[in-house]
Amino acid sequence: MNKDLFTGIDPSTTLSVTVTRGCPLNCAHCGGHYLKHMVHVEELEKYVDRYKSFLISGGMLPNGEIPFGGYINYLKELKEKYGLKYNFHIGFPLQPPYEIEEVADVVSFDFYADRNVLREVYGIEREPEQILNAVLPLKVKKVPHVTIGALCGKISHEEKAIEILSKYFESVVLNVFIPTPLTKYANCQPPEIEDVALVFSKASDLFKNVVLGCMQPKGEYRRMLQERIQKYAGFIVKPTTKSYDYHGCCSFYV
Repeated sequence: MNKDLFTGIDPSTTLSVTVTRGCPLNCAHCGGHYLKHMVHVEELEKYVDRYKSFLISGGMLPNGEIPFGGYINYLKELKEKYGLKYNFHIGFPLQPPYEIEEVADVVSFDFYADRNVLREVYGIEREPEQILNAVLPLKVKKVPHVTIGALCGKISHEEKAIEILSKYFESVVLNVFIPTPLTKYANCQPPEIEDVALVFSKASDLFKNVVLGCMQPKGEYRRMLQERIQKYAGFIVKPTTKSYDYHGCCSFYV
């Protein structure tokens, strides 16, 4: 890769934290797998000597919300005491989660332009407008995420999603579907790299900042993917070159 064409980001200096101990949704692409590797919010203070930035997320309730409310005061106290930074990943709330405004440095959210795709993946009913209506009023930096191939590795709503998002945002994070063991989509394949590149190409025409996010298959696929899309992405998370310009969640920097 030509290092001059992109900025490399190492996300490992941001610790992933969950406000729940499970997820009742059992989504097709995740099945609660990734929650198992997250630190529960009640343990967060144990890590403030090693980390100064945290991704605050958790399992979604059946209505699509993540129950942050009971921990806002606690997170605010730790933020003020240790100078912490928080990226809140908010799920699909129906109403803006205004309670996070006083502690969030940035808000990350997943966007789907097709309600049928979102229903298939998450089992939640949401129109694209409902997702935006719960995010846009928040008085904090907001960074949309789109997972390419979220529907069992198939390209579906992605180009429509970035068209809609480009009306409201200058930056977009594009993730790539990873088949995860013991999930409904465990036997699916990642999307074809050329199809992913087409989405990145379109995004680069519409956004000031295009990011290859931390969700991307490993191994040879990752190397080939990054080589193919590097001319479209200003930021690449986990670059195979191991050359990093920034450390922490990409949403802090775009």
